[in-house]
Amino acid sequence: MRNDAVRTTRILFIGLDSAEPELLQRWMDSGAMPALAALRDRSAWGSAETPSGFGNGVAWPSFYTAADPSRHGRYYHRQLRTGTYETFSFDEDRDLCREPLWAALDRAGRRVAVIDMVRSPLVRLRHGIQLADWMSHDRILPTRSWPPELTSEVLARYGDDPLGGFSGAASRREADYVELCEKMVSRIRTKTDMCLEYLGRGGWDLFVAVYADPHDVGHECWHIHDAGHPRHDPELAARIGDPIEKIYVALDRGIGRMLERVGSEADVVFFTTSGMGPRHTGNFVLDEVLRRLEGARNPQNLRFVRQARAFARRFVPSSVRRRLRPYTRGSEEAVLAADRRRRRCFAVPNNSNAGAIRVNLVGREPDGSVRPGAEFDALCKALAEGLLALRNLETGEPVVEEVTRVRDRYHGDQLDGLPDLLVIWRRTARISAVGSPKVGELEEPFFGHRTGDHSLRGMVAIRSPGLAPGKLPAVSVMDVGATLAALLGVPLPDADGAPIRGLRSPPPPA
Repeated sequence: MRNDAVRTTRILFIGLDSAEPELLQRWMDSGAMPALAALRDRSAWGSAETPSGFGNGVAWPSFYTAADPSRHGRYYHRQLRTGTYETFSFDEDRDLCREPLWAALDRAGRRVAVIDMVRSPLVRLRHGIQLADWMSHDRILPTRSWPPELTSEVLARYGDDPLGGFSGAASRREADYVELCEKMVSRIRTKTDMCLEYLGRGGWDLFVAVYADPHDVGHECWHIHDAGHPRHDPELAARIGDPIEKIYVALDRGIGRMLERVGSEADVVFFTTSGMGPRHTGNFVLDEVLRRLEGARNPQNLRFVRQARAFARRFVPSSVRRRLRPYTRGSEEAVLAADRRRRRCFAVPNNSNAGAIRVNLVGREPDGSVRPGAEFDALCKALAEGLLALRNLETGEPVVEEVTRVRDRYHGDQLDGLPDLLVIWRRTARISAVGSPKVGELEEPFFGHRTGDHSLRGMVAIRSPGLAPGKLPAVSVMDVGATLAALLGVPLPDADGAPIRGLRSPPPPA
């Protein structure tokens, strides 16, 4: 029997970090994920779209701020620091320029619990709790919480992440994949147990729980799931099964337990974004392509840095590389910065779905060489033509789908911190060698261990009297955040997202 405290939960939000919607739909329809299938059938549901050209680094912050990246300022975990030629690690507590929606909910008197929201700043909630970086993907900061004593309470009762905050490995044997899957299933069960306990403390206007496991298993095990992947081993897949399906089924069990706990009285919002597919990207050759397009020389020290990085990715365990990174990154950045100063444009970090280009602009960069206006426009046009002419030398097809000018689509006060151009790759086949008449032929070794990476597909399902069940038109991830606030009767000032059309006004809060 559910107690009275649990019955007062108004909205349960369940987030899956980077679950692939096409797989969710397949396994819901097959009966492998019955809890989520039942939720979908009772909900208004449809696809959730990430701002064009960006990826997972933008999707979650754009959801929880209901703002686009030119206003909240985050597009990747490493970004170019404006006014310099060096990149920095984006710190959500320090660098995010828009507050999460639960800060506004808290000011309006709503009681909120937020468990492991993806790349979210910690908010000092007056009426609720937040736990951050506990069992999340690629944990950068130590687990922290508000109130602070919540961290020690959770760690003492439930323990730390069995993956140690990081799931990557340069290579794995069969037993390693089995162990990875077992740890993820255990992690899902533990997080669900923890959420059920805190749900039981009751009185929540909004309870947020996000699972990182689809993100981790998608990166590490896509080649086992996908028979068309270049690294697929059918014998390995036959022996150990599909790790991705196992994790999704385990998540369905956890979701079912939480849905049962809150019952039919609560509204439920299910959300996933930036799904998964094979890791086909041209990011690792982009800077050399740009160099050839502008006729820039390739300094010896830069070649050495790239060779050392490739060697480390291939032969040095990821855990060792992470420990050494604070000591090696400074010298690497100095070499890259010196090269960028001499260039008209250069590649900057971004998610694998799209390359990112920064123009060395007069008045913005310290040693800018391209003047704003006609010269900037002409360079962008020439770069787009050169990139669209590239062919995948294995398939003969174009390797670039589209080149997007960021300033044509975004206009916020953080625009100068974003790339100038986004190069959206055609990801239907592996990209290992590219060429064109102007660039020539270029083949670069790619030693990344991840076999899966993000798609731009997302999904939302909302079970609420405020929305009629059935298929929704595609919505923006920013609209999902605005809808969540609207379900609690709290407007989000200065938001880019808007509540989903057809949403009826909620009853006043108890």
